[in-house]
Amino acid sequence: MANFEYVTANKLTRDAHGYKHTNRTLVLMVGLGITFVVSAIYLPATPLALLLTAGLWWSQKSSPILLAGAAGEDLVIDLLRDLPDTFTVYNQVDIPNAKSRTGFNEADVIVVGPNAVFIIEVKHNSGSIKGADGDSEWRVEKTSRGGNVYGKTMRNPISQVKRLVWLLSKDLKAKHSRAWIQGVVLFSHQDVAANIDNDSNVPVMGSNDIVNYIASYQAKVEIANNRKLVGDIAALKGA
Repeated sequence: MANFEYVTANKLTRDAHGYKHTNRTLVLMVGLGITFVVSAIYLPATPLALLLTAGLWWSQKSSPILLAGAAGEDLVIDLLRDLPDTFTVYNQVDIPNAKSRTGFNEADVIVVGPNAVFIIEVKHNSGSIKGADGDSEWRVEKTSRGGNVYGKTMRNPISQVKRLVWLLSKDLKAKHSRAWIQGVVLFSHQDVAANIDNDSNVPVMGSNDIVNYIASYQAKVEIANNRKLVGDIAALKGA
């Protein structure tokens, strides 16, 4: 089994539940404030105000978007356990980017093997996805139970992962680590059909293909000092 020493608790799950906690706190503060005013104006209405506040507090849920993202990343991490022990897996790695508002860009999953370094951009969208590698956005369409087609757009994940590859390559070169870095776009949802016109060097695939792709990949450049490389990427987890 692959080395999972650097896989940590999913921050998306934490943030999703934090979203609920923040909203509940806001509802409680506003609700109690309104209840206080109501009690001062008309005391018999106080129980109703408290009941409404309690109902709104209970109705607040964790962010479904963040939970979906967490589910996709966790699924991919679980699949990567089938890789040999010569591979090291990382999740949610902060790659330095001086031009970013936060100072970094986050890579969903990184795998370091004896053959290459892989940056995996995980998307947990369902439905039909259409686009091309050169498009700025891709189209995501779903069909409702009533047969109506509705959709939205998503940022081109090929462009996203290419940016991450460039940033990590820059960071590793500064640390005198050398490796071929391969970007991958992975659609993790079981109910997705991706039809992408892709002439780039970044493959787009589903969950069933990722382990074999990584294990059998033949890079153009051999990895130099794998142990140092593992450590240099691990350091980004604590940056």
